[in-house]
Amino acid sequence: MTIGSQSRPARGRVVPSPPPAFKENTGEPFVGVFPWNAPKQAIGKERPLTREEHAQGQAVLRNIHSLPHFLGAIFLARHAYLLKEKGLHDANKWLVLQFQRRIWPRIEIVNAKNAMNLNASPCFMAEVDNYARLSGMDDRDLRRFADRIAGQLMQNYDRYCEEFIEANGGDNTGLISDSVQADFYGRVGNMVRAFNVTPMHWRKYGKGKLDAGSAIASLSRMVNSEWWERQLKAQRTRWREALLIAAGEVNRNKHPYASKQAIRDVQARRLANMEYLKGCDLENVATGERFDLIDKVMASISNPEIRRMELMSTIAGIEKYAASQKHVGMFITITTPSKYHPTRVVGKKDSTKIQFNHNWDVEAFSPKDGQRYLVGIWSKIRTAFKDRGLSVYGMRVVEPHHDGTPHWHMMLFCERQQRQPIIDIMRRYALKEDGDERGAAKNRFDCKHLNKGGAAGYIAKYIAKNIDGYALDGEIDHDTGKPLRDMAAAVTSWASTWRIPQFKSLGVPTMGAYRECRADCLRRISLAEIFDERVEAVRAAASAGDFAAYIAGQGGANVPRDVQTVRVARKVADEPNAYDEEVQKVVGIFAPHLGSGHVFETRTTEWRIVRKAVDVEPLTLKSASGAPRSPVNNCGEVEQEPEPVLTVTPPEYVTAVMNLIESGDVSWDDADVAKAIRDAIRQQSPNSNRQEITKNREKSRNDAPSARLTPAEWARVPQIRSELSLKSITLERWELKALARGATVTFGGHTFSYPPQDEWPGFVLTL
Repeated sequence: MTIGSQSRPARGRVVPSPPPAFKENTGEPFVGVFPWNAPKQAIGKERPLTREEHAQGQAVLRNIHSLPHFLGAIFLARHAYLLKEKGLHDANKWLVLQFQRRIWPRIEIVNAKNAMNLNASPCFMAEVDNYARLSGMDDRDLRRFADRIAGQLMQNYDRYCEEFIEANGGDNTGLISDSVQADFYGRVGNMVRAFNVTPMHWRKYGKGKLDAGSAIASLSRMVNSEWWERQLKAQRTRWREALLIAAGEVNRNKHPYASKQAIRDVQARRLANMEYLKGCDLENVATGERFDLIDKVMASISNPEIRRMELMSTIAGIEKYAASQKHVGMFITITTPSKYHPTRVVGKKDSTKIQFNHNWDVEAFSPKDGQRYLVGIWSKIRTAFKDRGLSVYGMRVVEPHHDGTPHWHMMLFCERQQRQPIIDIMRRYALKEDGDERGAAKNRFDCKHLNKGGAAGYIAKYIAKNIDGYALDGEIDHDTGKPLRDMAAAVTSWASTWRIPQFKSLGVPTMGAYRECRADCLRRISLAEIFDERVEAVRAAASAGDFAAYIAGQGGANVPRDVQTVRVARKVADEPNAYDEEVQKVVGIFAPHLGSGHVFETRTTEWRIVRKAVDVEPLTLKSASGAPRSPVNNCGEVEQEPEPVLTVTPPEYVTAVMNLIESGDVSWDDADVAKAIRDAIRQQSPNSNRQEITKNREKSRNDAPSARLTPAEWARVPQIRSELSLKSITLERWELKALARGATVTFGGHTFSYPPQDEWPGFVLTL
């Protein structure tokens, strides 16, 4: 059978055509005609958390809510962001895996390190919870906390005194002895150490060399609420910064060197201090001549520009002196072991990441601990130099790493044959602790030889970075990758927060004598006739700003202070300070080789700080007192504008503060300095203790002549105090003075009076 030519399809299964290609979402915006044709997100519902996951997350959130607000707000904001952008599961994973496992243990270690030390004294068990809130405590609660601590310490000291008098049958003659006051100091001092505060003269007490005067001076502080307020504020600042460091808020990716809050607090404090000082004048006690106090401040080394210029002049002088002696220079960098660093940098160049350092988690070292480690290393190095007859001199600069850990840069000079032994000693001690850890040999110690004439330029960048960022436009910080000029504020805030001195000269003559020889009264005179040619050479070099000649005139580098040509002369001020301690004030200069009694006074003018006078409107027809203040002419007594009240500070106190400013020991930026001046101006010096734990001084405390006690009345004060103490009555200082004059005082329903002393026995008044 023949089949036709027309073909028929083959029988069987036919392969289907492939499906159209899947259109992926490329992220490009929809460009269609109708918006409802745009791709829609798949409809679905996120899986809820299991009961166990929910319980874990809520437990972590309770821990976050227990933190102070300044810290907890950071983590709550992070959790809210993840909850909104990533979803419930990612947010919960961050709580459990990241915060609870990595961050929360670091916070607990910092809090445990700053907790109360109950091993020192269990007397303040009731204040444990209050002290645990110190990092987040506001100023009002902190002030009340300080009042409670000071009041309880005062009660304990009063009880010790009463028990001693009772044990001695009412005899209080031995109360002010060295052994008794040292015993009281030890008891109260252990209570103070419970708050992680070391009392003044504690080391002397540990050596058994504490006298009654030093014990009373320290006790006067420990029972004073204002002293406690300053101590607690300093602890609060450091505790806050330590928590922020532990939480990873201080590093090159977040806030280098110091946290944002620390920078803001330091800048606000400086602005407040400067605004307050602008409202004060410096007045000449003898002539009444006044100058703006702010002008005096800006003319001192508290001005960052002047401070930087003086440091650069000092470094250039040291380098010039080293060149004249043919000494060689070294630029040495010493850093701390890895366990002092809270974070570590991994990766290279643009792919670097910041990770938590597990070695730091063991003890949670603060930047202050790192500075103590470096100071201890340098102390051992100096001892090794002394044992081997080696000597160095130069300048030291302390600056932070990106995570706040300090490290040292030192510009040192020495004799050429001593350079290699000095380097070997410094390297050995720098690597003595954890020297075998990874990267220690490369990063812990570094030494570069300085070329002739290049030392000042080499260290100038570090000085400007640590002061004001001068002439650093376009320079990039190696640690942070940010402009060096912008980092100056963070570095100075770091130093102020942790109270770390940034600059220190090593082995050169004292800077105090250098500044004193540059005084205006010594600029245009010669000291050759008053002293000798050696002293005149020192004065001329300092007056000309030639620090190299000043070093040579003082005897050279590494010369003991007691054999230098010129030294600063000091004497005891006429009035004690608020704690009845003698105040040493600078009066001039003297030459040790000619005798300490031969002094040239450079400070003969007494100054005091007063408030600026209120500007009074010039007298015109409208401002005259007789002009009517309303359409009705009010006859009678005219109300006059009261005269402004000008409170002053004692001249001795002003002199002592200005001496510390000019010597560089303190700065006007320090909150304690401005607060002390503010309290003195407002006459808010610490009150005398009710138990009168002061030295028995015969001189008065700025009383008017008519209000001062006579010697006979002063002699009655201890007798009156002793008689009243037997009746368990303690009076304040003014009440004791009133009784000594013959006044009548009522206390607890009982009236006490003593007959006045007859100052003129045998004298009969006749009319």
